[in-house]
Amino acid sequence: MNLKRIQKILSSAEKFLSSRQIDSLAENFFRLRYAIGAAFLLLCVLLEVHGSSIGMYGKFLDHPELQSIIFGVPRQIRSDEYIVFTPFAFAQYFTGFSMISDIVRGAATNMFMTYGQAVWHPAIIFRPAQIGYLFLDQGSGLAFFWVSRMVVLMLVSIEFARKILQVNRPLAVLYALMVTFSPLAQWWWSVNSIAEILAAGQGVVLCWKFYLATESKRRFLYAAAGLWCAGVYIFGIYPAWQVPFGWTFLLCLIAVTSKGALKILRRDKIFWLVGLTVMLAPIAHALYVSRDMIAIQMATDYPGQRFETGGHWSPIIMLYYGMDCLIPFLDTWHSGGLNNLEFATFFSMAPLGWLMFFWLTFELKQRDFLMTALFGLSVFLLIWETVDFPPLVAKVTLMSNVIANRARTVIDFAQMLMVFRGLSLMKNSQPTFIARLVLAAIIALMSAAALKMMMPAWFGVKKFIAVTGFVSLSTFLIISPMSRLRAIALALMMLFMGATVNPINLGVDVVFKMPVGQKIAAIARDDKGLWMVENDGVWINDFPIMFGAPTINSVNVYPVLDRWKKIDPDGKNFTRYNRYANIIMTLTAAPTEFIDMGLLDHCKINLNVNDLPKLDVRYILSRNGDLEKFSTGAIKIRKLFDDAGSFIYSVDYAS
Repeated sequence: MNLKRIQKILSSAEKFLSSRQIDSLAENFFRLRYAIGAAFLLLCVLLEVHGSSIGMYGKFLDHPELQSIIFGVPRQIRSDEYIVFTPFAFAQYFTGFSMISDIVRGAATNMFMTYGQAVWHPAIIFRPAQIGYLFLDQGSGLAFFWVSRMVVLMLVSIEFARKILQVNRPLAVLYALMVTFSPLAQWWWSVNSIAEILAAGQGVVLCWKFYLATESKRRFLYAAAGLWCAGVYIFGIYPAWQVPFGWTFLLCLIAVTSKGALKILRRDKIFWLVGLTVMLAPIAHALYVSRDMIAIQMATDYPGQRFETGGHWSPIIMLYYGMDCLIPFLDTWHSGGLNNLEFATFFSMAPLGWLMFFWLTFELKQRDFLMTALFGLSVFLLIWETVDFPPLVAKVTLMSNVIANRARTVIDFAQMLMVFRGLSLMKNSQPTFIARLVLAAIIALMSAAALKMMMPAWFGVKKFIAVTGFVSLSTFLIISPMSRLRAIALALMMLFMGATVNPINLGVDVVFKMPVGQKIAAIARDDKGLWMVENDGVWINDFPIMFGAPTINSVNVYPVLDRWKKIDPDGKNFTRYNRYANIIMTLTAAPTEFIDMGLLDHCKINLNVNDLPKLDVRYILSRNGDLEKFSTGAIKIRKLFDDAGSFIYSVDYAS
């Protein structure tokens, strides 16, 4: 197909997409976007559509036929989701959604402040996506959690782009897709509250703008919504992202604050006093009842003792976003760089945002506070990434909570905001066709070269060409006059990177129709004795808790110190279990031994069979079929069930 033929096809497509009928259809979709979002959510809840990687249990437990994946693949690397977050959510069905569960860790565990699960507490209003679990079954609750956040983030982002960045509708939709389906959001979708942080942060800014611009009593609704969004943001409880994103949204708040804001606040002081009290009361109560857990967690070696001062990366870190077009399809574990999750960020097209800032400020003489503030923030964060800060500065700015690679993602977010804000300001001042081509090529080569420097052996010629082509095309399209065809092409490219990350599943049969799971459920209904998962890995450690079986080595989000001290009486292994820990346990006839795995969040215990009574273990789930050989005169290990290489044992002790 020659160039003229391609141009003719593109011209015809442009003409069709600009037709009156398409205009009318687009107008109706945009006008009805909230109703369409609600209908889509309802349909997904009814069909139990979700993006969880719990299909991995079909692989781990040798029942792949139970998977119900209609698109994509479950991701083994998404272990924080299908090993921790989702099992914790399902475990809550057996506690009546109590704040304190004795199923997770097989000990009293605060379920609201760690990995924020659904509980019957007033503060649940600040965890709206979890409310579905309170009223729906596991499959529908998971669907509501997964899809409601996507719909809300998409809709809020559209409004943020229109009202704060002040772009037109096609660009607003494109921005919303680049936020909602960003590699960062999709790879981290169900953990660390990334959707809530992005949606609530943008929501606070929008509500504040609407409140200041409204004279009628409706302004109180905007103010109340803003306070609620602030509560949602607070309960994200992941400072590594809350702090740098918080600085970003604070600058946006300042940018939309009018000169008469103080006067308006004084006029409405009674409302704000009452509103803040109503918002803070459930937050304060939740913190109060969780004070013991918070004290334990703050005293852990990880993450409690973490204190960051920056200075871990080279400035070229802001160019690594180019990898995002590869990571849905390539495993980077052995790349010599980051894994897929840590590579994931916003597709910022850096340094395009900076170049727009310089062009607007010095060439077009347009001074824009938001562009200037975002430029300053991104420079500050980049300096944080590359230079060690004094501890006092790190503490005062709250950046002591921020892991280096988390700050990088916010640099990319700030640059992306600058791109869209720049597009709204430049309007008819775009560079020439040749200038756009050259600029796009230079930016793409910079990103590919940075990745080549990071992973010289792994990042070969084909990957170099793929990244260069993808980045250059997307950059060229976004700085070109934005027709509907270009917007659609860019949207498809952004969806290519994000919508391909998580699988689309129907239901949760892969868990609840698993034969070994059904046997665990039957045992747990009659006996609340403690379980242990015996395995040379962490992959099924949280499987029993989904059936109501209290399990001592389900992920210990904070340590049960009294328990582990029973098998470590001299405390010489204290630092190995005084942490957030995935605890691998294997049974042995040799002395109990704690193994250093070289991972911050892992702890391995080779457990002597005679130490089972100290832990009061009554049942064992294992992929090892010969644990009966460890029986002694005082301890009888008896096989109760086996299926497809999974075994359940009872443990009886002589009186």
